[in-house]
Amino acid sequence: MPPNVGEPTVAPSTHRGQTIAQKIIARHAGREHVEVGEYLSCVPDHVVTQELYWPTHKENLEKIGAKGLARPDKAIIVIDHTAAAAVGSRHAATHKLLKELTERFGIENFFGPNTGLRHLVLVERGFARPGSLVFSDEGNIASIGAVGALNIPTSADILVPLLKDENWLRVPKTVRINLFGQLAFGVSARDVVQSIIRDYGSGEFLQCCVEYGGPGVHDLTLDDRQTILASTFHTMSDTAIMEVDDVALAYVDERANGRPYETIFSDPDAQYERVIDIDLSCIEPLVTVPPELTGAQPVSLLAGTPIHQATIGSCAGNRLQDMRDAAAILSGRTIARKVTLYISPGSQNVYAQAAREGLLAIFATAGATVLSPGCNTCWGYLGVLNENENSISTHQFNYQGRNGAETARIFLASPLTVAASAVCGEIVDPRILLGEARSPNALMEAD
Repeated sequence: MPPNVGEPTVAPSTHRGQTIAQKIIARHAGREHVEVGEYLSCVPDHVVTQELYWPTHKENLEKIGAKGLARPDKAIIVIDHTAAAAVGSRHAATHKLLKELTERFGIENFFGPNTGLRHLVLVERGFARPGSLVFSDEGNIASIGAVGALNIPTSADILVPLLKDENWLRVPKTVRINLFGQLAFGVSARDVVQSIIRDYGSGEFLQCCVEYGGPGVHDLTLDDRQTILASTFHTMSDTAIMEVDDVALAYVDERANGRPYETIFSDPDAQYERVIDIDLSCIEPLVTVPPELTGAQPVSLLAGTPIHQATIGSCAGNRLQDMRDAAAILSGRTIARKVTLYISPGSQNVYAQAAREGLLAIFATAGATVLSPGCNTCWGYLGVLNENENSISTHQFNYQGRNGAETARIFLASPLTVAASAVCGEIVDPRILLGEARSPNALMEAD
């Protein structure tokens, strides 16, 4: 912990405009203004964790003799990586451990197997709200920024806010990304964030909060916004957030259950580390080539690469919009004989709505394997790859050995591109299967 936490390391100025992140941090630090670089102690609205680290957390709690949590009502614990624990799996014991611990500590917000990812649980159940601050164990939970909530990832330090109802943080710099225009036919939000990681993923956003705004935000669905925010941490940023509009606020109002919130915008004279403008209409379908996350290329350059496994899931591709995109490709088609396609809805709500819309039936008829809500395939718990196999997925990572054999290759793409490639048995431009290819190269290949 840095020295003198809670005391300003930079003299605050009432004449300097504040960003969204600065305002949220100031509110939770009991301050009117904060300055970039200050170390402050903040009281969170919620603290969220998943099951994989809890055997270690339990050991640490026993070592320090902890008898309980400071605010059990703020704790949110979700079993989202091991929705099913097979015979011989150590995760069955973890499930039992968490059921016992949450009862002993009086944690009511415990969500067991098949509830879904905590990213979606926070948003769908109204925990994440405009102006709220959440300490979590992962940077990709920045997806809650779609409803104006700020995620502060703390990793192993997650026990601190659970035990003390506060934790220190360093006020981040803010990079502003203004979105303009609309997505072209066959292009998705995943293509947007892959282009951002390609262009700015080499450390340009280090120790920053990425703040998204601009008129282009209003033409993105709430699912689209979460997808972009969930992967922004690959730019090496600390966190990310997006300006809220009527769409986001209407969603929050339906789920807040009386919980208060505060809509926050950056001041006109807020100080940004950098301002970037992105025209959404100029983005095309992309595929990220392993093993680097910055290796996104136009799908036309990878067309024809054979595929053995395809997966649609993870916090970067498991929302209802992703299910609908996959169904748009798979409807009336069958996946290639040599391809295994896994689809993991992100939550019980996504699973149920996909069933009501007939999407699960489309997946089953096409030959896909629909898994229970959760992380499942992204971290390699299910869908293990063999030597020299190629996978195309909506996952977060593509490094060697992530999902099995070291020689396997993992290509990252949107649900549209993943589903289209599963049907064709090779990487393909999804616009061809959607029936309106706008790329001259793709048209020639289709002929």
